[in-house]
Amino acid sequence: MELDLVRRHLDFYDDVIKNMISLRMAFMPIVADIKRKNNMPLFQEKRENQIYESMDTFAEKSGVDSNLIKDIYRLIMTNALKIQESIVEEKAEIKKNGDFSNLESLKKNFEKLDIIIEKELPEIMLDIWKECDSKNINLTQAATWYYQDKIHG
Repeated sequence: MELDLVRRHLDFYDDVIKNMISLRMAFMPIVADIKRKNNMPLFQEKRENQIYESMDTFAEKSGVDSNLIKDIYRLIMTNALKIQESIVEEKAEIKKNGDFSNLESLKKNFEKLDIIIEKELPEIMLDIWKECDSKNINLTQAATWYYQDKIHG
């Protein structure tokens, strides 16, 4: 059935979205540590405004509703700030107690994550964007074309 095929693809992309959010959140300990070391406030209004501005540009290019993408990012950034706050508190507690037992295991996992982020994901996204540019379409239009081709092709 056509709908089942589309839903399988949607499930796949939902998993991609969830994993990308998880990857983004994985950087929060690094961000929190840099801010802490440089005596910077955890909440950075200028950075948040830059992200919202980039959402407007993205929405315009991709055809995604600007309010939808901004609402999603408000939730992401609110959660990111909570993570940073808990990391700063936890780091202070670890420093006080001297418990560094999981650091080597975490380091190995983050090294694997770095490889995926730096090498595989950008290449895939770049290929998709190049294809969109060559056809003079946005990502939403490309996805629509792709699914129509899968169903009827």
